[in-house]
Amino acid sequence: MNLKERFMNRLEGKSVDMTPVGCTTTYGLVDLMKKCGAERPLADTDPQAMATLAMSAEIAGFEMVKAMGWDITPMSEAFGCGLGVPQIDLQYCIKEHPYTDSLDKLEYPSDFLDRGRFPAYKKQFEILKKEVGDKMVIFGESEGAFTCGANLVGTEAFMKWMFKRKADVEKILEVTKLAMIDVINFAFENGADYYVMAEPTAGPALMSPKLFKKFVVPVLSEIVDKTNGPLVLHICGNTDLIIPLMCETGVKGLSIEEGANMKEAANVAHQNGVRVFGNVATATTLFMGTPEDAYKEAWAALENGTDFLCPGCGIAPGSPLENVLQLKKARDDFFK
Repeated sequence: MNLKERFMNRLEGKSVDMTPVGCTTTYGLVDLMKKCGAERPLADTDPQAMATLAMSAEIAGFEMVKAMGWDITPMSEAFGCGLGVPQIDLQYCIKEHPYTDSLDKLEYPSDFLDRGRFPAYKKQFEILKKEVGDKMVIFGESEGAFTCGANLVGTEAFMKWMFKRKADVEKILEVTKLAMIDVINFAFENGADYYVMAEPTAGPALMSPKLFKKFVVPVLSEIVDKTNGPLVLHICGNTDLIIPLMCETGVKGLSIEEGANMKEAANVAHQNGVRVFGNVATATTLFMGTPEDAYKEAWAALENGTDFLCPGCGIAPGSPLENVLQLKKARDDFFK
């Protein structure tokens, strides 16, 4: 089987010869940019540069290719959030929240997919499908509906509103949910094999499992029901307490960080027919650690049952490529 067949078989819970390895969040490393000749910020907006950097996944030993840029702000941008200025080692981030003062003009615009970087993403998908679509999976990624909602008013305000202004939170999520459904189907229509919803704002560090079940699970469940391909849910931090709830949404995969217990997460997920991605630490290991540290942690993730050996979150731009290469080395050695 080729890399794409191996990946999709594993996502469906079928037997494969070895665990796929890669990154299912962001991997805009400066080292990769220098090697492939496509540097950010051009690779944030230019379809060809974006695709060239995406295909540098092979240089890193990855077996999956990312579309849709190197940050998780595109939906928020299309809704009017102001963004910071990106640099080679600094991704787009939210600087302005357009609906903090009033939700009166909040609606889902009919031209949403013509806004921001979505036209560039469409062209990038065309390039990636032509170059790697037969041999490697291509995935799309963006912020999820809940995180997008928090970006519209500010995270601190959004968290407070869950207690004091529940109707407003529900109004926001109704709008961002519609956008999420269309964005995901846009990705599948243009060549994505799976899609990652990044929900850092929905993690246990910011909200309780009770609130997660009330506000997040229903929204994500409806998104799963109304989209046309397999979805993966990424949540940062220690997600041990919400792994069953993450599975309850109906997603095909969970992407978890090193703070979560991979062995237990895999056990719970597999009982629910869900696969797990992760969970080599990005900040402490891939960014600041040694190659030996990265190799050891990758091996541990394999021993603990990860279905896809990946970093636990987006890889910091300054991470040494040598550290990242240890994931594939550990996987190959593990299956010898």
